[in-house]
Amino acid sequence: MARIRLLLAFFALVVLASGIFAVAYYYKNYLRPNLEVTQEIEGRSGPKPKRELPDLGLKEFEAAQALLIDGELQAARDRLLYLMEFFPDSKKYPEAKYIVGEINMDLLLSPTPMAGKEEHLVKSGDLLAPIARKYQTTLNYMMRAGGRTNHVIYPGDRLVVYPLNFRVRISLSQQTITILTPDEGKFFKDYEIRSVNLPRTLKPPLSAKIAEMVAWHDGRAVTFDSAHYFDAEKWIRADKVGLFIRAQGAPPAAAAGESGEDSSSPIGVKVDRADLEEMFAYLRSSNSIELVP
Repeated sequence: MARIRLLLAFFALVVLASGIFAVAYYYKNYLRPNLEVTQEIEGRSGPKPKRELPDLGLKEFEAAQALLIDGELQAARDRLLYLMEFFPDSKKYPEAKYIVGEINMDLLLSPTPMAGKEEHLVKSGDLLAPIARKYQTTLNYMMRAGGRTNHVIYPGDRLVVYPLNFRVRISLSQQTITILTPDEGKFFKDYEIRSVNLPRTLKPPLSAKIAEMVAWHDGRAVTFDSAHYFDAEKWIRADKVGLFIRAQGAPPAAAAGESGEDSSSPIGVKVDRADLEEMFAYLRSSNSIELVP
């Protein structure tokens, strides 16, 4: 009986050993090669693509679009500003920024009521220059916002006025000129810089103010009430030597106006001519300028 038990135990060990050898043989010759091939294929295909996160700003953008269709400009602008503040990574951010700038200009250069905008009722003896100083605005703005083509005013006329205390930020790294609101310093509009030619001594960051809004025609400065104003070369001169905002492609003659010297490459920050014309509609002397890297 003991021998039978020993024999059965021996057979059991033989079967167990055979099973172990069979498993090892199968792994070595079949399973392992298949695993290596699978790993190689996965390695060649690269890492699995990450799931794209939902664009949380899209809902705000679509809501703003609906408001625009209904003519609710200020409400639409506020939704887009919310998008810009809280969802800066949204794919709709650049488009929202552009639309905000356009809405702001439409509201500013029209009789449409907005915070800070007033109407001045012209009285006998009123003159445009003192009115502009009183309301911290410009003749240019009053004419454009009121849709006026004649600078002559009469008692009973109503002039649209607004304190044009905007702030100008020039970013050399972002290649933009950003206009900020007078009150809270919020985004108002920005413009693309086309080229930069600043003196080496003019290094950011620095603060300045607009010293002069120059319109130059036929060798002399002209004002808004001149027949040549809209055809004149224009530039914005800051109170820091060498800091100008000019139109891209401005002729050398325009550079000679402020210095008396000819220059084939006027110094300053250059923008599109249409953008500079638009700046002249609502910027004024004494506006702050910030030049940043």
